[in-house]
Amino acid sequence: MTGSNTPPLPFQDEDPAHHPAADFISAALARLASGARGRRSDFHVIGIATLGADGAPRLRSVVLRSFEPHSVRLTFHTDSRSAKFAELSRDRRAAILAYDAGAKLQIRIEGQVDLHSDDADSAAVWRGLPDGARQIYRGARAPGMRAEPRVLDETIGEDEAERHFTVCRLTASMIDVLYLRAAGHRRAIGVTDGAGGLAAHWVAA
Repeated sequence: MTGSNTPPLPFQDEDPAHHPAADFISAALARLASGARGRRSDFHVIGIATLGADGAPRLRSVVLRSFEPHSVRLTFHTDSRSAKFAELSRDRRAAILAYDAGAKLQIRIEGQVDLHSDDADSAAVWRGLPDGARQIYRGARAPGMRAEPRVLDETIGEDEAERHFTVCRLTASMIDVLYLRAAGHRRAIGVTDGAGGLAAHWVAA
């Protein structure tokens, strides 16, 4: 379900291709920013792909914690004991996929991820987390570690949990937006310059 706080998609009642591709992409990114704030938004949980040590793709879902449309930078969290952390430590390249079923809008973003674990940045975010969110990092076993059912709920102290908490920030290099329009799909691709600039063009869907 699309959240009620999600802004309407401009050009939805006409052909988006009558407008600059950069404007279309910017409108889609504004919806992504709303998804970070709204738990009912389809954009609140997104898919992220990384590269495993064997070069094979790895895909999972993460909660979109924040999104900055101007810099095209998004934030999610992970555990430093996870495979995701190891993969991003080895190769910072990643891609995200978000789909809003109500708007029939797909957003793909590729870029590089900066990891902040056991540092001032992660500590500042940790202090603002509710207790329920902190509890996720208190598992005694690393995510993905084989364990007997009787030990699955064993926990570690909060100080140790904080050391595992990691803030991940992906800065986009490429943005691909697809609108599944009944009268003909519309798709635009943009490349960022790292300073808020976006070179975009329409492509065949």
